[in-house]
Amino acid sequence: RQTGDTNVAMTRKLSEPIPAPELPQRFVIRPITGIEEAEAVATMHRAAFGTEYMTTENRLIIMNTSGYDPSLDLLVIAPDGTIAAYCSCSVNDQTKIGFTDPVATHPNYQRMGLARTLLLTGMSLLKERGMESAHLGTSGDNIAMQKTAESVGFTVEYRTIWFTKEVN
Repeated sequence: RQTGDTNVAMTRKLSEPIPAPELPQRFVIRPITGIEEAEAVATMHRAAFGTEYMTTENRLIIMNTSGYDPSLDLLVIAPDGTIAAYCSCSVNDQTKIGFTDPVATHPNYQRMGLARTLLLTGMSLLKERGMESAHLGTSGDNIAMQKTAESVGFTVEYRTIWFTKEVN
């Protein structure tokens, strides 16, 4: 039976112009400094997505994978020093495909253009590393993320519809 859950895969060619990102005044975008920020990023992720999935342990596992590049793990820092948003980018040198997800914005900082700024910054970094396209995935009901991605040139590549089957 169909579950009602869907995912959306989106793509954007990096040969197209990438607009300059714009941050609100006194906000800063920078790469993660290291594992000492794992707990704060995990906490912000849980607040942004309203889920308990991202623990500090899970975040450290991600940060310790062979393909992880901390210079592509982007944070937006609010004027008070808290992490307002993040985007973990990654590259596949063989396929020349870069990824700009997950993107998460703390509820206190949503609707300020932070996710858009992270996508634009991430795409520029991916292009600098020789990637030809950027890809991201999001939940089918995350309309805000889909519209944000579309605003910087992403288009829907495909949708995944989830099904479940009970096994006795």
